[in-house]
Amino acid sequence: MGSPLQEVLQRGGGKKRKILGLIRFLPYFFLILLSFCLYSDLPDRRPVIFSIVFILFVSSALYRYSKHRSELFLLIFGVQAFFEAFFQVKDSSWLHLVNIPLMAASALFLSVKSFFILLSLQPLLHGRELFSSGRMDALVLLGIVILTSLPVTLYLYKLKNRIKDYNESFNKLQRQAKELADNAPSFNDDTLMSRYLTDVLEVEDDILGLLRIAEKAMVADAVSLFINEDNGLVCRLSSGRSGMVTTGDGLIYTVFRSGKPLLHYAESPGKDIRPGYLSDAGISTLLAVPVMELSTPLGVLCADSLRYRAFDQQDIGLMELVARETAKILKRQRIYSQIQLSYRSLRILHEESAPLARSLELSALCERIVESSARVSGGKVVLLLKKGRSYELFTRGAGYLNEKKVTSLKGTLLEMVHANRDPLYHPDVSGFRTRVLPFHFRGVKSVLALPLFHGAKIKGILTVLSEKKNAFNPMQINLLEILVNQVSVSISNVLLHEEIKKMAFTDGLTGLFNHRHFKEKLTEEFRRSERFEDTLSLILADIDHFKKVNDTYGHPVGDIVLKGVAGIISRTVRDIDIPARYGGEEFAILVVKTDAKGAKKIAERVRKNIKAHDFKVEGHLLKVTVSIGIASYPADVTSGDELIEKADQALYAAKKGGRDRTVLYGDLK
Repeated sequence: MGSPLQEVLQRGGGKKRKILGLIRFLPYFFLILLSFCLYSDLPDRRPVIFSIVFILFVSSALYRYSKHRSELFLLIFGVQAFFEAFFQVKDSSWLHLVNIPLMAASALFLSVKSFFILLSLQPLLHGRELFSSGRMDALVLLGIVILTSLPVTLYLYKLKNRIKDYNESFNKLQRQAKELADNAPSFNDDTLMSRYLTDVLEVEDDILGLLRIAEKAMVADAVSLFINEDNGLVCRLSSGRSGMVTTGDGLIYTVFRSGKPLLHYAESPGKDIRPGYLSDAGISTLLAVPVMELSTPLGVLCADSLRYRAFDQQDIGLMELVARETAKILKRQRIYSQIQLSYRSLRILHEESAPLARSLELSALCERIVESSARVSGGKVVLLLKKGRSYELFTRGAGYLNEKKVTSLKGTLLEMVHANRDPLYHPDVSGFRTRVLPFHFRGVKSVLALPLFHGAKIKGILTVLSEKKNAFNPMQINLLEILVNQVSVSISNVLLHEEIKKMAFTDGLTGLFNHRHFKEKLTEEFRRSERFEDTLSLILADIDHFKKVNDTYGHPVGDIVLKGVAGIISRTVRDIDIPARYGGEEFAILVVKTDAKGAKKIAERVRKNIKAHDFKVEGHLLKVTVSIGIASYPADVTSGDELIEKADQALYAAKKGGRDRTVLYGDLK
């Protein structure tokens, strides 16, 4: 045994450990040295030496504060020492007064123990005055500091304790609400608390009514209900008392442990008994019965009276009846709350599922899926929708993600979901070596991944994330699985709808837009070109001597040629251009934002590519050529119909001119 310093010096261990142990005491060593400097008037006579000591003290105090927040008082002492040194240099008495508000303010940040340590250090700051003729002034100052800071400290101490009690009560209510919701809800904490408090208030009114009836019937001073909670029995309600505090031992604890009723009288009139809770007056008669749900004790119902032998054996039956009704009310409260929350969960599921069935746009549907999943789970949601060989991302609550698409799931948990085709839930992935997601997601702990199907194929993966461990309960997971099943059906419907729409717009043989949709696109693009004063060109291409192909090789071969020509056109034009099958062996290409000269370059590439292509038909190589006519807006025409007419005139001129060539309408003028 010995001082902490002796313990450090005597303790075994390496040299480094001893050095670290000694560093603990450096701030206190420099504190004493600093106090000696102030006593010796060094700030005025040797300012450099004082400054060095002051810096060493502040540095060591900062180091201690970084390790132990409770030693903040060292830094506050350093601030006071600075003002005291300034006072010695300037000799301005107002600098002394700074200590008064500084001490009062320090009570806001220090514990009671730390504050009294700081208070005990105050004489060290004024050692020079205390041993001089100005002793009385120093004593008066210290007295003012103590008298002003102590009441503030005590008030703040009580306030902190009250806030601590409030926080504990709130946390307890929140914990009880979550326990109730473990198997039902999918709501946020505020909703749970609101629902729980509403139910609790309603139930307490019912139980309190029973307690008052029992009090009147038995002529008791009070009938109280004690419920077993985390720390033992706690008074939940009382008909005649408030703020009852249990003691941890006594008659109600005996009843709770034994599960049997107890009628107890004081040994003699006026002699107190130990009920198990604090009471201002001496209780002479106590009747307690257990509150049971089947064989599980929930708490104790207790009636007491100051009168000697106030109750008899007949009152036990009444108390047991009240206890049974109380147990029923408590059970009904729990079941009712769970039903309410389950109902609301299912209602949310219904509300979110209905719009999914109505959506026919894939992007809008995916955004809706993400929003619905976020509402059901309360987590952050990422939807990866398969698009070709990559995945397109839709997010909610993960706005800082920079990625718009993911090219591979390799080496992630999602790859496992894709391979196994089953949902996956991990309540805590913080220790995983395997990458959870194919992109960085900060602080993720809980992960729930659900595959989306289109027929037998996986169309995407819905991933729900949380920065909390074990964030999703079984009911939430079940609701999300139901939602995902609905989502899979909706995605299949949308894809089917898009396929039907595509069939209505495209030519069944070539896969290009059909004549009707081409006319619609022409009208649309012409209006756009007029509005933005853009150029627009139309290329009309016709396969030369196509009738001869059909007559020589038959229509199936003709179809192969048409498909081949359409494929060459699609591969040759730009992405913004609009190719279509105009009719028979004739093709049209809308060349947007391009004049006749630019359109001719594209048309020539098309013509040359078709001419160079070998169509392999029934063991023969077949070659075809095309004739092309071009008209442009605004150089040649003023309307969409006129654009077709002029392009057709140019095509006719190309045919008449010998075929296998491109003719601009502008050159015919």
